[in-house]
Amino acid sequence: MSEPERPDLDDVVETHETAHPDRREHAKMPHPVDDDELEARVQQEREETGAGGPVDKN
Repeated sequence: MSEPERPDLDDVVETHETAHPDRREHAKMPHPVDDDELEARVQQEREETGAGGPVDKN
């Protein structure tokens, strides 16, 4: 932890997943979106923010 007068991101942000750079794709051509991975990330953000339950696909 840092000094109380000078907090940094480590004092206020708790990370739950790590970012892994994906260098397999071209900078202008993104890879197709994996719907299951996207849904898991959205659900995690909803739980963290208290925005509600799972998405109703119907």
